[in-house]
Amino acid sequence: MNALRWRFLWPVLLGTLCLVALCAFAAVSLFHQQVTITGVLRENVSSRRAASDLRGCLNTLIALESNQIESVTDLHARALAYLADIRQLANHPREQELSAQLDDGFARYLKRWEAMPPKGAPEHARQVEAATQFLEAHVLYPCRDIEAFNDQRVEETTSQHERVLSRLAWGMAVVAGLGAVAGVVFGYGVARLLSQSIRRLQVQIRDAAGKLGPNQPEILLTGDPGFGGLHDELESLTARIEGVMQALHERELEVIRSEHLAAVGQLAAGVGHEIRNPLTSIKMLVQTGLEGGGPPQLSVEDLRIIEAEIRRMERSLQTFLEFARPPKLERRPTDLGAVLESVLGLVRGRAEQQRVATRLELPGAPVVLTADAGQLQQVFVNLVLNALDVMPTGGRLTVRARAAGGGIEVEVSDTGPGISKTMLPRLFVPFASSKDTGLGLGLVISRRIVEDHGGTMNAGNRAGGGASFFVRLPIEDGRAPVTP
Repeated sequence: MNALRWRFLWPVLLGTLCLVALCAFAAVSLFHQQVTITGVLRENVSSRRAASDLRGCLNTLIALESNQIESVTDLHARALAYLADIRQLANHPREQELSAQLDDGFARYLKRWEAMPPKGAPEHARQVEAATQFLEAHVLYPCRDIEAFNDQRVEETTSQHERVLSRLAWGMAVVAGLGAVAGVVFGYGVARLLSQSIRRLQVQIRDAAGKLGPNQPEILLTGDPGFGGLHDELESLTARIEGVMQALHERELEVIRSEHLAAVGQLAAGVGHEIRNPLTSIKMLVQTGLEGGGPPQLSVEDLRIIEAEIRRMERSLQTFLEFARPPKLERRPTDLGAVLESVLGLVRGRAEQQRVATRLELPGAPVVLTADAGQLQQVFVNLVLNALDVMPTGGRLTVRARAAGGGIEVEVSDTGPGISKTMLPRLFVPFASSKDTGLGLGLVISRRIVEDHGGTMNAGNRAGGGASFFVRLPIEDGRAPVTP
């Protein structure tokens, strides 16, 4: 999906960057041209203003001298100031040449004026006229030339500015046209890619819809379905998925009902099997006692057998009741070591008869759990009895408790034949048992009791032979045992 997005976006991004770069270049060029032309215009206008002021000053000076008014010192100072401005603003070679002519002409005029004879002398009037004519010819006319030159520069600059603006306008129009064309091309490309993606997605949707049913329809695409066709296909797929989910839900309910019926049948078969054998023994003893024709004659041994069989039925029924309705936990502070010692004490007689050596390994410090001592005892009694069942002619039974992961782990191991490969994955499945007379509920009930205490229960075969069952229980008060 990310590759598809980049496939869509990179041409658009590239075109956008190019258009942005062109627009930025046009804007910078326009700004630069505008600044340059504005500077030229400002300089030309300032230079022309200084020349115009100088021309006005010179005309006044010529008029005064023509009228024989010789108090023109202030006008000389003003003319010098205007000449300095023209000199400073002159940045073109022609303008600098004219400025130099003005400076030279006015300097020569001042020398003539300063060397003029005193007023009243025979040559004074003629010298004043000659100085005025020199001023007009060598200063006033070049000043007019500077004005004309600056007017020409202003016109040229204005024309250049108009040409630049025209070129920029055409450039912006070209950029806009390129942007429009690029947008159309990119839009068309994106639309084509989206259309192809929609068609591929529609094929996948139809293929998925076909796989939901038993018969896969032929996939035919005509024309360009667009988003409307994709929406219709998605609605069709949604409807088919809802139908399939409804059918699966109904089948699931049927499977659950079948499993319940199978469990009830299995439970009934187990109850019948466990009760039939003791009832058969009791019936045979009763029939034997009634065959004499007189009062029933049952020996003490017969009564003991009847009592044992009745107890056997009672235990089977109790097991079924515990499986169907487990008793509630009654948690109290419990010494795990005392529970394990009592378990081995209960089976010590049978272990001695089968020549099975028992061994109990406990941590150095007492292990106190908040647990139901009776139910924990039931768990370990079941594990120990299972171990004795697989060692009828002798062996070794070891019960070992050790710290593990902030809790306590109890291992019950034997030296029997181990757990078969077919039975190992079904150890904790109800009614799964390797014993001919077993119910297959002992380990299921034991694991449920351990899990109710917040622990775990697992099993496996030992490398040296035999099997081990591991019961891990949490220590809620935080007092971890110390392994010796």
